[in-house]
Amino acid sequence: MSLLTGESTISAIVGSRVYVSKAPQSAVLPYIIITQMSSNENQTIDGSTGLRFVDFDIDCKADRSVESETLGNAVRTFIDDYTGTAGSETVKAVLLNDESTQYEPPTDGSDTGIYTTLLDVTIQYTPA
Repeated sequence: MSLLTGESTISAIVGSRVYVSKAPQSAVLPYIIITQMSSNENQTIDGSTGLRFVDFDIDCKADRSVESETLGNAVRTFIDDYTGTAGSETVKAVLLNDESTQYEPPTDGSDTGIYTTLLDVTIQYTPA
């Protein structure tokens, strides 16, 4: 989370509105939701390499499609093949598996739905 909010282009769009798994119902658009989908340890015939693979969905949500895509592009540009530290972990690579756009119709009777640019990424890292 702090990795994304610490990047100036992303924080200029969402401020600190990056949430894990779900956003509060009162969350102001645009925002990001990060959801861990799976986690695996890299195994070899000799045992564990100490490298982990974690799949995340990063949902970039906004009330207009262009804003969702702009936020998605900012996140993708920043994390594309990122290496370095993230908290106490050492990130070896970030791989973009898929990118898609979606529209969620309104549930409150209004005409305003939510546009989402979804990034499916795999992060390869060495645990602390």
